[in-house]
Amino acid sequence: MSTTKDQGGSSGSRGGAERPLWSFPADGNSDWGVPTEIPGWAQSPAASQAPAPEQAPGPPETKPAFGERSGFAGRSGSRTSTRSASGAGRGSWGSGGRSTRQGTKRAAPRAPRARAKKEKTDLEPVILSDEQYATKGRAILLRQLTASAKSRAQLKTKLLEKEIPEHVAEELLDRFEEIALVDDEAFAEGWVRSRARSRGLARSAIRRELRDKGIEGEMAETALEQIDEDAEEITARDLVERKLRAPSMGLDREKSVRRLVGMLARKGYSPGLAFRIVNAAWEERFNGDDD
Repeated sequence: MSTTKDQGGSSGSRGGAERPLWSFPADGNSDWGVPTEIPGWAQSPAASQAPAPEQAPGPPETKPAFGERSGFAGRSGSRTSTRSASGAGRGSWGSGGRSTRQGTKRAAPRAPRARAKKEKTDLEPVILSDEQYATKGRAILLRQLTASAKSRAQLKTKLLEKEIPEHVAEELLDRFEEIALVDDEAFAEGWVRSRARSRGLARSAIRRELRDKGIEGEMAETALEQIDEDAEEITARDLVERKLRAPSMGLDREKSVRRLVGMLARKGYSPGLAFRIVNAAWEERFNGDDD
């Protein structure tokens, strides 16, 4: 780039200065001389030529005004300049940061993630030994017998429900029979006495209950021999007489007889026996009072 020589003129610059116009700073603190007079060298063509990019002077550095905060290391320049400008405008230290943050939305709080439960599909079933099954089965049998007397068939069903192997269950029940903790004959006799006394059931109804509990055949018939025909008829007559104590039973004979016969039939009594006992008891209770 060409420069001018001996263009000092009235500016007061030294003779022979070879400085293009762009090399002088813009603040006037240089060899310009009197600001109102234009030096001769400034009117030369070389003085108005553009400089090379690497030689061009940068913008003048400005000192931060009072109240501005300079950027810290690690923060972006745009954020620092925005906060500085807002702080300078408001005239209070640190107020620029607040005004900038007021316009931003806070992120919504994250909902806690629900932990997915892992399905235990890879676990193998626990296999016990016969000894361990026997210990578990003995505890089951003792709990069942403590609650109430039960037949062998009922106890076996309970053991199988608790996943006790069948051969272990049979061995346990045989052992309990040896020590008289399981006795189907005694259970059947006690069941017949209890159901006939407390519920007034006939032999046919009790026979069905024993069959449901795994006791039938000769063992069941032997237990039912405790109730003969005479005892059965006495029990049925007692049931009817207790029902006829209500005065409403004498208002409508047909309705009362139908209700009482149905009650005896549900308890296992034959229809012929039921009709005979009900009619005789109704006549004695209501027609006998009229006489």
